[in-house]
Amino acid sequence: MGSLLLRGADSLTHSWLVRIRRRSIRNRSWGRLDIAERGLYRCALWVAKARDKITNTRLMVQVLRIALKLLENFQSRIVKAGRARARMMYEEYARPGGVFSWAPRIREWLLDRRYIVYLGVLEVNA
Repeated sequence: MGSLLLRGADSLTHSWLVRIRRRSIRNRSWGRLDIAERGLYRCALWVAKARDKITNTRLMVQVLRIALKLLENFQSRIVKAGRARARMMYEEYARPGGVFSWAPRIREWLLDRRYIVYLGVLEVNA
């Protein structure tokens, strides 16, 4: 995945956009995009092919947001869902007279990566 990351780049090249799209088709993340995101990405591919690269900052931000969504894999979706669930539980349990008052060990669980992954699996499969 190291070759797919941009480091200090001030433009998006056509070859980079093509690599991201091919990878997303292989890992089936292309199908999770809505029609507007697919259309914008295809237009960005066309612009990058015509001009060799994309340098417009506003367009780059939108295309990079889509590219990050395309590079997201199943494990990262699980961790993201688990963190959201743990954050919600933490806020609920931290209230005065909440769960933390009589079970302080749960605070450690909500910060443990293994428990966050467990919560994420529950969320994704629910």
